[in-house]
Amino acid sequence: MRRLLDGLYKASGVVAAVALVAILTMVIAQMVARWSGLLFAGGAQYAGYAMAATSFMAMAYTFNHNAHIRVALFVTKSGRYRRAMEIWCYTLASLSAVFLAWYAVKATLLSAQINDISQGQDATPLWIPQTFMAIGAVIFAIAVVDNLTRIILTNYQGVDAADSDADWSDALLNSKTSRAIMLAAILLVVYASLQAMTGFDRDAVALKIGIFLFVMFFLLGSGIWVGLALMGVAYIGMIGFTSRNPGNAMIITVWTSSSSWTLTALPLFIWMGEILHRTRLSEDMFKGLAPWMARIPGGLLHTNVVGCTVFAAVSGSSAATLTTVGKMSIPELQKRGYPEFMTIGTLAGAATLGLMIPPSLTLIVYGVTVKESITKLFMAGVLPGLVLASMFMLYIVAWYFLRPSERPTPEAKIGFVAALKNSTLLIPVIALVVVVIGSMYGGYATPTEAAAFGVVGALVLAALQGSLNWSTFLDSLLGATRTSAMIALILMGAAFLSLSMGFTGLPRALAGWIAEFNLSPIALIAALTVFYIIIGMFLDGISAVVLTMAIIEPMIRAAGIDLIWFGIFIVVVVEMAQITPPIGFNLFVLQSMTKHDITYIAKTALPMFAIMLLMVVILVNFPSLATWLPEQLLSQP
Repeated sequence: MRRLLDGLYKASGVVAAVALVAILTMVIAQMVARWSGLLFAGGAQYAGYAMAATSFMAMAYTFNHNAHIRVALFVTKSGRYRRAMEIWCYTLASLSAVFLAWYAVKATLLSAQINDISQGQDATPLWIPQTFMAIGAVIFAIAVVDNLTRIILTNYQGVDAADSDADWSDALLNSKTSRAIMLAAILLVVYASLQAMTGFDRDAVALKIGIFLFVMFFLLGSGIWVGLALMGVAYIGMIGFTSRNPGNAMIITVWTSSSSWTLTALPLFIWMGEILHRTRLSEDMFKGLAPWMARIPGGLLHTNVVGCTVFAAVSGSSAATLTTVGKMSIPELQKRGYPEFMTIGTLAGAATLGLMIPPSLTLIVYGVTVKESITKLFMAGVLPGLVLASMFMLYIVAWYFLRPSERPTPEAKIGFVAALKNSTLLIPVIALVVVVIGSMYGGYATPTEAAAFGVVGALVLAALQGSLNWSTFLDSLLGATRTSAMIALILMGAAFLSLSMGFTGLPRALAGWIAEFNLSPIALIAALTVFYIIIGMFLDGISAVVLTMAIIEPMIRAAGIDLIWFGIFIVVVVEMAQITPPIGFNLFVLQSMTKHDITYIAKTALPMFAIMLLMVVILVNFPSLATWLPEQLLSQP
């Protein structure tokens, strides 16, 4: 039975990977057809359906690989209560997953029964693509319930057991009977809570805010996976303050958000970054940069910043940027005697540039959420990203002059010709950056088409270099599939939460309440900076964006703040969240790479946090830094 279930989860991941290849194929076909003056009817819709198939079919596979995100701080610190905490987490996750699967199946059957047809040019019967949604959701529910069952009946420690050194030998609930009683008690508490949450006063704004915040922080803080926790918060809001059926509303919203053409850029950019990470292209990039960086005060520490800047321009992911550059630079800098504090700190900060310099996954998610042009957002991120990178480099120069005792032995200088020869290793990556970014800015491709350029370009370069084989191709494809499914589940939960908040009227009421304070735009931005720094301590960047936009967007529009500028502002404060304990994602990645205590790593990143705070001040005082480039490029005939 175990082999059958594990095979089922792996097969669902393979189907999702095939769907990702289908996205690439259809985007390329759409692009070629457009260039040829032909009409590929329904191409965008087909790519959107493939996106939904990738998202749903990969959920179980992603879950079993511990790639879905949760705030596990209290779970990991729970000591003897760890098993009880995990039973709580997996029970609530199972309820959410079964709820999603039930309505996914119902929606698919209804579409088949009434012969519901897509409103696009393709006129596809919707039950066909929705079948992948139903199957993927059912397999996901099976995977979560399977893990819960194993925790109840065996000594299994959950999907993150391989990444944890937890010892459950002295944990409570050692017998199967006691675990079953714990499960029954949790189900009883959940049932009683749902009954108590119904029929609140729909006009009680303060009560709505209080319940939403309490349930959200309670579910997230207790270790429920972020996407499922958001669905739980939305469900409570729906049953507490509206008379609508939460399941039907959820599945319509989830299907619409997961089958978006705009969203198809996300897995393609992730895949491009995975290809670079798993082939020799990234290693060559470091070798090409090193001779030039050694000449600047601060030496090879600058390779952290410049390497992250270059890789960010072809990756879009902070984690991919950090992992790729870190694996190259940390051993080299340690070998040359650079202080650990500076090596880790500069890398932690510079890796966040992956969120700002296009193509940025966070800007894609933000653009989809607030319905703004992703091309404009990408253009807006270029100058602030370069300014922030320059500020990081100035910090390294300042360290060099202020702490001369910490300088390593100077590098043996190589001649200009030799350095120039090493620079040829940069040509492939720079060419890829020019093709991806240039195709968008030149108006030749949409962000999704540029992402397709990036994937094909990375595959071609890796093949020409000789580092592409079947293993690296498959690893990059499955890695991109897992990351895409993780983000997709969060976006689904956030879309349902936005709908729930909209039905309750909370964003409108909250925006009106804040408007009564008559805050100036500057005061509002200052308040939001503090707000995002605080929630960034508990949520990863993408979760913070999608979770708050339903409330924040009306305020920003009412204050007359440019949404393109605000997108860059929010990326900077989300970058801070990546290096802010206790849930700073970059801190965890660095902890696994260096084996240092997370407190030490957070301390090394503190100067970079201060530099980002200064960047917010610069953006507020010089807003054209973000708005000038998109205005200039888009105003050209």
